[in-house]
Amino acid sequence: MENNNYNGAWQKPLGSGFHAKSTASEVIQGIDLTGKVAIVTGGYTGIGLETTQTLAAAGATVIVPARSMQKAQQNLAGIANVELAEMDLMDHTSIDRFAAEFLASGRPLHLLINNAGIMFVPLRRDNRGFESQLVTNYLAPFQLTARLWPALKKRMAPE
Repeated sequence: MENNNYNGAWQKPLGSGFHAKSTASEVIQGIDLTGKVAIVTGGYTGIGLETTQTLAAAGATVIVPARSMQKAQQNLAGIANVELAEMDLMDHTSIDRFAAEFLASGRPLHLLINNAGIMFVPLRRDNRGFESQLVTNYLAPFQLTARLWPALKKRMAPE
């Protein structure tokens, strides 16, 4: 018999009390994020929108970097504690600019959720020649995390 993880045979429950059908609201229930700052890429659609809504409802200030400001404004309308900022993961200078502005604000960063991603897209390249799926799903989140590392590291230190 072949030894593999097909169908998750090697996966074991963590004992957290949560499962594949647990909602974000169930997971965060009872957690107060007042005074915490989160950045959620792709936070205006899909699971990112759910994440943004849940974190904001728990009291966090959620910053949503967006390539499409109009779509983000439309999808996030009426959600308290949410801020929008321009950033395009396909543009490395945009990531640097977003991170520099955040660091210059002096605000702490408690949560960075690199949620944005793409798949099955037509071939497109960024201005450096890198393929869009590689850029959006790997290179850009790494760059954003690296640029914001000082703020994250500062918040990881014991208070």
